Amino acid sequence: MKKKMKKFLYFASASVLLTLAACGSETVEEATVDEADQSDTSAEVVEEVDQELIEMKQITSWFPQVENAGQYYAAMEGFYEEAGIDMTTEPGGPQVSSIYIVSSGSAQIGMAQADQVLYAINEGIPLVVFFANFQKTPQGIMFHADQPIENYNDLADGYEIYTAAGAGYWEYLVSQFDIEADQNRVYTGDSSAFVSNEKAASQMYVTSEPFYLAQEGVETNHLLIADSGYSPYGDVLFTTKEYMEENPEAIQAYVDAITRGWAAFKEDPEKVYDYIIELEPEKTVEQMEYATEQMQDLVYGDDASEHGVGYMSEERWEELIGQLIELGLLDSEITAADVFTTEFLN
Repeated sequence: MKKKMKKFLYFASASVLLTLAACGSETVEEATVDEADQSDTSAEVVEEVDQELIEMKQITSWFPQVENAGQYYAAMEGFYEEAGIDMTTEPGGPQVSSIYIVSSGSAQIGMAQADQVLYAINEGIPLVVFFANFQKTPQGIMFHADQPIENYNDLADGYEIYTAAGAGYWEYLVSQFDIEADQNRVYTGDSSAFVSNEKAASQMYVTSEPFYLAQEGVETNHLLIADSGYSPYGDVLFTTKEYMEENPEAIQAYVDAITRGWAAFKEDPEKVYDYIIELEPEKTVEQMEYATEQMQDLVYGDDASEHGVGYMSEERWEELIGQLIELGLLDSEITAADVFTTEFLN
């Protein structure tokens, strides 16, 4: 489905041309280009030209948040329309599977963690990743600030560790450190169990939970998952292989728009805050300022500092695939070249 966008082309008035034609040949010869350029612009006419917009839908990884600023900046500033896209953005959430929605054809673009996309591909869902919002995942394990924890091995000392069911990083932590599998507790999104237990640790986004808990008077420290040796790209953008093969121009237009969004956010992050609050009134400027500070290296650092935002390397994908195969979470026939592409990146 496509919509039309009006563009306008301007032409010199026919009356100007007729006036010149009516003059004698001597007058025409004396007329200069400058005089023609200075003709009355009020006599211009406008011709409307229809340009079709590509209708697209994207599903984010969570409710509206500054962590997805590239997508929301593009919407706010009209970058999607300028790229030729009529974009609908629907938020994710705990009950929303962007992978299912995209694979069913109900949306064209989804957002998830890199390892989640690999699990789907392993199950035979033909997805391909074309952009990484985060060079490092913002995921980590937080603990109370007064606890003597400096590395992951320190978490083995009787801590209850709350993580989402099936989290690949948990399997990795158990395999690489002194942490025991029976220390795991299921994370439900409710922080009350963590707050009430000094010997609890919990998964978190470095851009979010530490801020909110500090507002409640609970000070935390954390370890980033990426620093454990397990480092999937965060909030990667994917589509189906079929859609990409049939609509490469749409994917290119989308990447162009969000790349502009991330560049604009880096230059002026505050501008998008009110827009996000309109979408998610519970957000505050203070929280988004905190998240923006935490995001800088995660989005614009590492390989993105050299190759640009969204960049991914084959080496990183191969390492992640190898780790998941070793953990028994993937089949060995998956190869990096089959799961991602950088052909649309600027």
